[in-house]
Amino acid sequence: YSSAASDVSKRQVFFDLDWTLFDHKTRSFIPSAIQAINEIHDKGVKTYINSARSYYALDRLGTFEKIKFDGYVANNGGAAFTNERILYAKYFPKDLSDALLREIQSHGFSYLIVTLKDTYICHIKGDKNVDDFYSVFYEPRPLDISEYNGKDEILTIQVFIDEKYDSLFDKRDGVVFHRFFDKAIELTHEQFHKSEGIEAQIADCGYSKEELAAFGDDYNDIDMFELVGNGVCMGNGVEEVKKHARFVTTDIDKDGIKNGLKMIGLLK
Repeated sequence: YSSAASDVSKRQVFFDLDWTLFDHKTRSFIPSAIQAINEIHDKGVKTYINSARSYYALDRLGTFEKIKFDGYVANNGGAAFTNERILYAKYFPKDLSDALLREIQSHGFSYLIVTLKDTYICHIKGDKNVDDFYSVFYEPRPLDISEYNGKDEILTIQVFIDEKYDSLFDKRDGVVFHRFFDKAIELTHEQFHKSEGIEAQIADCGYSKEELAAFGDDYNDIDMFELVGNGVCMGNGVEEVKKHARFVTTDIDKDGIKNGLKMIGLLK
């Protein structure tokens, strides 16, 4: 990998989670990454998580107990906030989310809803689609739907259905339809992009592109790399994604974060 480091002092660094900080082979965080991020944070560099996961999932994985973050981009850019304030959240209009939930419930489908900080599931007894989902995706179990107060605004709705039911939801006004698993779809009010979260955090702090860095490994990280002066792709990342990064570091389990931070001059 390239060992050249930028002379510019980076002030904000964005980190993807899966296969960047969180190793799915061991289902654990990389200790050297935790130490390295906390070290630059303590030196005054602002650190942010930028993940496709919900804040609830990130929290329940123990992310925030281990790593110090100043800001959060969750749900693949569906919401961005700091420890002090919400920068934006692409919620469903209440009447639309209520209508969707009524229809989902009328068909007897299992579903989950994601709010800014929590995730709730309605698991219909005997629905194997839910079991299949959790056998593939390593996700913390959501709260039971009985705990949802019905008032908190909703960012996404996931429905556990086979493709034969797609026509119920794929052409609805004000609904973005995405089948991300053969037994599950995700519904949002708008398209979500990680780059929008970075743009919001940039506007909040006023830093320039040259003062920013981002770490990632997959296709949805490309738009992050295009917004920052120093995009760093993990060595285990997708080959096409590496072409869009300024640096390619070592694999996640080969001190990829630590080595990447050295490349961009934030660690000695």
